[in-house]
Amino acid sequence: MSVNLLQLAQTILGGQTIQLIGAHFGIDANKAKTVFDTVVPTLIGSLVKKAETPEGARALYSSIMSSKVDANIGSNLTNVFSNPVALNNLVKVGGEQSVGLLGGKAEDVAAAVAQHTNAPVSTVESMTGLATATLFGLIKNHLQASNGQQHALISTLAHQVQFIHGKLPEGVWAALGFGAVTTFFEGIGGKLKNALSAFHVEMPQAMRHNASVVAPDEKKSGLAKWWWLIPLLALAALLFFLRGCNKEATPATAQVAAPAVASAPAVLVNEPSLSLTTDKDGKAVVTATVGSEEEKAAILSDLKKVYGDAVTADIKVDSTTKPAGWLEKLPDLLTSLKLPNAELTIKGNNIEIGGAATDPKLALLDKTKALFGAGYVVSQFDLSEAIANSKKKFEDALAALKPGSCTTSDVVGAMNTYAFNFSSGSFEIPKEDALEFGKAVTAIQSCAKDAKLEIDGHTDNVGAPATNMELSKKRADSVRDFFVSKGIAASVLTTKAYGDSKPVGDNDIASGRFKNRRIEFSEQK
Repeated sequence: MSVNLLQLAQTILGGQTIQLIGAHFGIDANKAKTVFDTVVPTLIGSLVKKAETPEGARALYSSIMSSKVDANIGSNLTNVFSNPVALNNLVKVGGEQSVGLLGGKAEDVAAAVAQHTNAPVSTVESMTGLATATLFGLIKNHLQASNGQQHALISTLAHQVQFIHGKLPEGVWAALGFGAVTTFFEGIGGKLKNALSAFHVEMPQAMRHNASVVAPDEKKSGLAKWWWLIPLLALAALLFFLRGCNKEATPATAQVAAPAVASAPAVLVNEPSLSLTTDKDGKAVVTATVGSEEEKAAILSDLKKVYGDAVTADIKVDSTTKPAGWLEKLPDLLTSLKLPNAELTIKGNNIEIGGAATDPKLALLDKTKALFGAGYVVSQFDLSEAIANSKKKFEDALAALKPGSCTTSDVVGAMNTYAFNFSSGSFEIPKEDALEFGKAVTAIQSCAKDAKLEIDGHTDNVGAPATNMELSKKRADSVRDFFVSKGIAASVLTTKAYGDSKPVGDNDIASGRFKNRRIEFSEQK
């Protein structure tokens, strides 16, 4: 189901609303209408232009589906005028969106519209913000209703080309910098088709026709007016035919060739992610994966603003990655985390802060929850606290063992509560761990004296798999050697290395990597 955005926006921004708009911006209602009649097709043209590349479509989709965009703007707009704060906020957000859409041409476009409509430039800029917020809300509503993603956005915008042809004044068109009008409208259909193909979707024939617009003074034939009924009638006929086949077909019935179906759209399966750590001097190291070059550029820009040159970033673009809904709030989050020894991990809608960021005095957990809202799961991970908790569980478990009644299974369970804190890349048991884990020797000798134990080494996925496999073997061997040095017979202890092949936590977050860096004990029957 398609939508005429130009007509819909003009309806919403007309009637009683245009009177309120004129009064708010201090201009005649008729002049306000003229401004919108110029601005709206200009914005739609810019949306179409943006969607002509897969990267542009992804970035546009991310902006439109942002939490700042009101999908119910059509029914809410009139009420907004009764709340000056809400109205000013809507105009401000829409202004930011229009600048993001028009880029460096925003000022030139505003000046051209002002010259064409004889309205003040400042008024045009504010009304452009209002129009952008309205258009984005209408598109978001349309996409949500159809469960559409990037490819649906491209198809929707391709359908708009026929409605904006001939609607933009010469001066405004020139300010947009899209080149010759004829060249643009003759070529945009092919570009949108190519953009759709990147998502493995073929543009419907009717949409291709609409995207290659004829001159506005050419009249449609009577049949052309009803082009949209053709695919519906064909679909109805096909469904009727198939239903008949289902009822009457027998094993002997000849097979009927299935109609050609457009390839399925690319499935967005990966969550956008970002990992940030700062050292003792506050220098940041960042890795991230996003779905578009625009998102990558936005992250790099935010990092530059917050950390200046004190940042190293490795940001990958993967077309199967979902839009980063957290992108617009990243600058505020980065500002809060501009401190030494801080950690941040974002994966989809899950956010974890760590290191110095967990200091209760900073209250960053509550601030981050408030910043992102109910749609996100925000947690914190303090390595020192996690290690202290594991030691306490280990000591409590050992204390619960009763000589004479405890079993090998009891000892193994107690030992598996302990988290060794090996240094990165090291297999040497830290002194504090050696002191603590020495307490298990007595438990083994009294509760599992005739048992054979296997010591398994595991790592997180940081580093090459082969390197991790070797490291996990050396760590398991170190633990075995430690027990042998304490009097446990070497013959009852075996080791096995798993590297990063058996994670029990999410390697994309610090708490998950902590769980994966482990030594596990098991009884060998």
